[in-house]
Amino acid sequence: MWKKELIKNKIWAICILLLGIATICIDNDATVFVLLLPIGMTLFFARENWVN
Repeated sequence: MWKKELIKNKIWAICILLLGIATICIDNDATVFVLLLPIGMTLFFARENWVN
């Protein structure tokens, strides 16, 4: 899971999730977070490199 070539996937996934959390703090609405959560989680746990 923690392969060297998958680090970019994990960094982008964390950025996407932090963007969703930031929208919760700004708007007090979790709609964007709920929409970004599946994308971020699948990117974080991907076994292939999705980010070039």
